[in-house]
Amino acid sequence: MKKKISIIGQCFNEEENIENFYRHIDDISKIMKECDFEIIFIDDKSKDESLSIIKNIAKKDKRVKYASMSRNFGKDNCAMAGFKLATGDYVTTIDIDLQDPPELIPEMFKLVNSGEYDMVAAKATSRKGYSLIHKIFVKIFYVLYNKISTVKLVNGQRDYCLMNRKVVNAILKYKEHNLFIKGIWNDLGFNLKWLEFKNVEREKGETKWKFKRLLNYSINGIIDFSVFPLTFMLYFGLLLCFSSFILTILAIIFKIMSVSCNYPILIISIITTLLFGINSLFLGIMSLYISQIHHEVKNRPLYIIQESNIKNAEIGDKDE
Repeated sequence: MKKKISIIGQCFNEEENIENFYRHIDDISKIMKECDFEIIFIDDKSKDESLSIIKNIAKKDKRVKYASMSRNFGKDNCAMAGFKLATGDYVTTIDIDLQDPPELIPEMFKLVNSGEYDMVAAKATSRKGYSLIHKIFVKIFYVLYNKISTVKLVNGQRDYCLMNRKVVNAILKYKEHNLFIKGIWNDLGFNLKWLEFKNVEREKGETKWKFKRLLNYSINGIIDFSVFPLTFMLYFGLLLCFSSFILTILAIIFKIMSVSCNYPILIISIITTLLFGINSLFLGIMSLYISQIHHEVKNRPLYIIQESNIKNAEIGDKDE
């Protein structure tokens, strides 16, 4: 009996890349004759003609499924929608801009199907096409994240992974609303194989991951899998209290000795100003964690599907 592979292609304003992506997957399906294919496009409320193009492809190829979100829910939420809708024995997530080479799918499948691994994920060995500033900040993020988080990331890991049904079912058990799929993969504990490839520039269109969006995504990832910032605040606060006590003693000594010197007052003024700044920073960090609790408590849906040709994804279908 043939194994079935579900390809989840996430889409947001990718009208220039959809047809080319489909052709690549179709070519691979012709090579992998031992497998049936299911191609699921998750449209995150694109503002261009992406959905129309997907619908036209679906009319010609019954393997092509789609689900269009009611609004923009974000990359990881759309990935969860794809996991829920996928019916394959194996599932893979892949960006449709072709920076994640679909040509890796046969090797990924071979490794997972052997039973030695539960999931095979792609890792880029280069960052061709990215600016120097982007490369520097990405490197800093991975170093910082792995220092303070209980879950470790692999430098260069992509949102491109082929996994068996056991892994998919495990991922669907994660119910938090502020998702960080990269961290979840490494948190699962299943046998994971990294497959290296050289990054290529996208052929058409522009990346939707600008610096601000990447920064917010990075902060969300740290908060999701680390309480180190809160612990650091505690110990740093204790250090400041101890320092303030020492400075107070020094000021009293100078006063008793009638030392005519304004340095203690100057130092205390500078430190007081610094403390106000640090206090504001710490309040900001605490606010981020509190906002996470705020989102979780409200328990709003991860996504809402507005339109789909998938039977178990009727209009208004949602996952909580």
